[in-house]
Amino acid sequence: MKKILFITNACSLDCDALDVACYIATNAKASLKGLFFEDADAARDAALSGLDPDPCGDILGEPDTIGFETTTETQALNIQRFRKLCEKRHISCTVRCLGKDNIAEALIESRFADLIVAGERTAAPDEQDHFPATLLKTFLQKAECPVIVASERMTYIEEVVFAYDGSASAVFAIRQFAYLLPFFDSKRIIVVQVGDMPAVSYKQQISELLKGYYSQIGYEVVHGEDPAFELFNFLKRRDHCFIVMGAYGRAYLSQLFKDSTAAPLIQLLKQPVFITHF
Repeated sequence: MKKILFITNACSLDCDALDVACYIATNAKASLKGLFFEDADAARDAALSGLDPDPCGDILGEPDTIGFETTTETQALNIQRFRKLCEKRHISCTVRCLGKDNIAEALIESRFADLIVAGERTAAPDEQDHFPATLLKTFLQKAECPVIVASERMTYIEEVVFAYDGSASAVFAIRQFAYLLPFFDSKRIIVVQVGDMPAVSYKQQISELLKGYYSQIGYEVVHGEDPAFELFNFLKRRDHCFIVMGAYGRAYLSQLFKDSTAAPLIQLLKQPVFITHF
């Protein structure tokens, strides 16, 4: 992997997602391109920054003092923080600023990247209180490379959980994760399938594939009338794990979005989630 995109609202730097992006870029020896969505309409307004008193201070190793600033100044300061953190961690970085409605350009950027990292708070300035905001929802549905959604900093990963149903899209997600993030090869792997089946589908084949990348592999079949509920109920009980989903998992994400059932998804997203298209 050579190029990672970090997506954020320029007015409210998502420090947790940035920490995850830097962690992955460092381990993959990849460059990081920050796509900052700016709010040009409010550029001249004086506003109290919505950032914490010392945003990213513990990441950057020094406190920041934020007072009353224009939106333009806040956006510029957040871009400066991004560059400073990348420099501190010896990560090659570039920045591109986009208008809050210019999602199409970001999707084109995804066509030429290996991976996107975004936070659960990734939203246009006027959607900060909505989940999932249009910006994040669009990337989950239309990005042309895998997406990692992170709501907390990556401290310790104990296991990787593959949401699996035997489909081509689920296997594609597993391969993409293994190719792009090979530095998790020493972690415990759990393959979980939900549905009315006695055993994991194509277990011999998936075992042969996984054994080429991992040494600790386990399998679980979770039964229940509502596959989406059972899958998320299983996942939210896991700690210190990385969750991997293909179209199989995205269908359940879409169901939660459609039903406005955000609470279990937010709870799930305390773990980083790797989502890919097929």
